[in-house]
Amino acid sequence: MRLPLILSMLLVLSCGERSTPIPWPVDLPANPEDGAHFDGERDPFYEGWYHKISLPDSDEAFFFIYSVVNPLPGTAYPSEAFLYCGQSSSLDSIYESFPVGDYWASTEHRDVRIGDSARATALRFAGEAKDDKGACSWDIWLDENLGWPETMGWLTGQAGLETSWTVGSLSARASGWIEYKGKRFEFTDVLAYGDHNWGSVFPRQWFWMQANDFSSGRAALAASGGTLAFGDTEIEAQMIGFWLDGVMHSFRTQDLDQVTAEVEKGSWSLQGEKELERISIEASCDPDSFFHLLAPTPEGVAPRAWESLEGRISVILEQRADSEAAWEILFDDSSDHAGVEVGLDD
Repeated sequence: MRLPLILSMLLVLSCGERSTPIPWPVDLPANPEDGAHFDGERDPFYEGWYHKISLPDSDEAFFFIYSVVNPLPGTAYPSEAFLYCGQSSSLDSIYESFPVGDYWASTEHRDVRIGDSARATALRFAGEAKDDKGACSWDIWLDENLGWPETMGWLTGQAGLETSWTVGSLSARASGWIEYKGKRFEFTDVLAYGDHNWGSVFPRQWFWMQANDFSSGRAALAASGGTLAFGDTEIEAQMIGFWLDGVMHSFRTQDLDQVTAEVEKGSWSLQGEKELERISIEASCDPDSFFHLLAPTPEGVAPRAWESLEGRISVILEQRADSEAAWEILFDDSSDHAGVEVGLDD
């Protein structure tokens, strides 16, 4: 556990000694799935690492994205690296673009660097972004970092897939600070989430959700799916990962599990079933809590995703001893601090 070390660093920072550099973690966990995937040739190409921090005591949540688009200059659409962050209470966001030469990422694990000071790893992420609307800076340490290996099942890493997804931080404990347009938030041991997408463009339609702030404190959820181009065809891929009491319960269409999704802007309903377990997920959000987020498109980065950091998710997980036995409820709980998203053309 690194929590005592984190607390001591926060004390130093809060006393105003921010000019003293704090060493970055050097013993990063190996995770090529969460590392960079650009092969030096793919065009178009994007890659982005997403982080979410919830601060229930302040009724706030923030997102942070480190991304690169078209590392090959002069290709399908403009090349850039960027930092992108947003605040849920104001629905305000900040976007700063950088030359592709200011971007670097490891292929062995999550270690992304943009510009002079922005860096994201599995144990710490920090940086500063500014545009004509203001500035945001952050320095956040992660502990108890739970991932979801091989998030997409056998599709993980498949060539020709339009977009890929991996969850490097299904649930983590976060300590640090965020300063958004002059207002500072300091926090200790709050919940965090992080994932990672890469490919040519985002799908023509998709959904995403995550929750790790259930009242029982025993569980964490991530789910995503949509219509993906795969070579010369399209496939429907739906994925649910639910961690409960140390056990990961995965449901994927590509693993021949039954997964259905009914998704509208502001309403999500998912069901997953195997022979001996099944899951039901209902999610919703206030339409007024949506960000209209940028995402890679065939024409470049443009508003495509409707995302709320203030969603509500309810989960019921059931199991049975055999195919003739009655279902028994293992988990029935909800979260009011969830992330929910739908990708639409309008």
